[in-house]
Amino acid sequence: MESKEKHRLSEWLDKIQQESWQLELLITGFSIFLMLGLLKALQDSQYKFDLVVSGMGQEGNFITVAWVVLAGASLFVLLNLIIHVILRGLWISAVGLRSVSGDIDFDHLKLAPRFDSFLRRKTGSFDTYIERLENLCSIAFSFTFLVVFVIISIGIWVLLFGLLSKLGTQYLSGGASRFFVASTSLVMVLSGLLYVFDFITLGWLKRRRRLSKIYYPIYRFYGIITLSGLYRPMYYNLIDNKLGRKAGLLLIPYILMVLWIISLKLDSHIWFPDKPGATALSGAYYDDLREKKTLTGSASIPSKYVHNGFIELFIRYFPSNDDRVLNQKCPDIKPVKKPGIRSDLVFSIDGIQFNSSKSFSQQSLECMASIYEIHINDSIFPQPSFRFFEHPNAGEKGLFAVLDVQYLPRGAHQIRIRKLGRNILEPSDSLAFRDFVSFPFWKE
Repeated sequence: MESKEKHRLSEWLDKIQQESWQLELLITGFSIFLMLGLLKALQDSQYKFDLVVSGMGQEGNFITVAWVVLAGASLFVLLNLIIHVILRGLWISAVGLRSVSGDIDFDHLKLAPRFDSFLRRKTGSFDTYIERLENLCSIAFSFTFLVVFVIISIGIWVLLFGLLSKLGTQYLSGGASRFFVASTSLVMVLSGLLYVFDFITLGWLKRRRRLSKIYYPIYRFYGIITLSGLYRPMYYNLIDNKLGRKAGLLLIPYILMVLWIISLKLDSHIWFPDKPGATALSGAYYDDLREKKTLTGSASIPSKYVHNGFIELFIRYFPSNDDRVLNQKCPDIKPVKKPGIRSDLVFSIDGIQFNSSKSFSQQSLECMASIYEIHINDSIFPQPSFRFFEHPNAGEKGLFAVLDVQYLPRGAHQIRIRKLGRNILEPSDSLAFRDFVSFPFWKE
């Protein structure tokens, strides 16, 4: 009875296998359409994502890794499926041509002996060519999802690496923290390299009796955390034949090659430095020059030209860096909320709302304003009147002030902002003002 069930299953799988190209094309077309939409959505929301992550510190790095994995997996799926469509289209055209002209008739071509011998040996029969294309198409389709799982596995490894480092710095202190982070990093890197080496060599470590005993717990551990159980059968089924082994050996080089190709760009401006630094005029500081869907930088003004003698200055707030300085500068001020996910719903009892105190806004504003020094050219500007402000560009939060510069002569001038930060020259946690950002403007 059991043998009959296996035979029936084999017949069913063989039948599906013969018709699988139709399913492949259907899934490929739908997936290409889906990936194009997903990549467009990721690109359109990139600046909003950057705004959220910029204020989350180390937690933001974890979300960034997940974002990169999603974008990278989508890109590779799109690229591989386009290659699959091209190969499958070539296969269909070959099948259609065979129905008209049959196999290749080398005798009818009457080629010279050298070319006849070469083409018969290298080209072979047309049926063999169609079979090779069929195998290539099926492997390319499976290869697509194998690449995706590899990218996801790398992302999970990076997240685990970062999580262990964060736990070590959060719950340990001093030498114990440094020892834990260093030892954990060494173990994660070495074990990860062993796992990658075994993967790209198609199981070289697993074929060595002595090494396999040492490698087995590492293999089991990474098999769990990288979710390899989802793609392990596909991987071993792929590499158990000659063509599949070639594809397996090319897996990691293929990913690196695609990333390298994406990074390529044509540059003919050899006298224009890649990083001009202070010698450049950056549009990031001017609202009318900033590219669309790009976040404001450290500070910005409406335009590089000042028409009416007033400069509307916006200084962006970066929670991941600024909060530590604010807590040290104003230890008596306690924020009424904590970072994290929260709701805008406000509950009340007998008309009393559980929300922020009235005095906190003013205290917070004064503390945030005190960590900045504004200079116009070589002179410090008297402490301006700051207000909290959400920039209309993308809702960036920060401080806003109007600077009266009517006293300045017509021409070019420089805004220089200094910011309070940890004094790197002192071993203690003392604070000192350091240069934060500087950019020019022109008064009419």
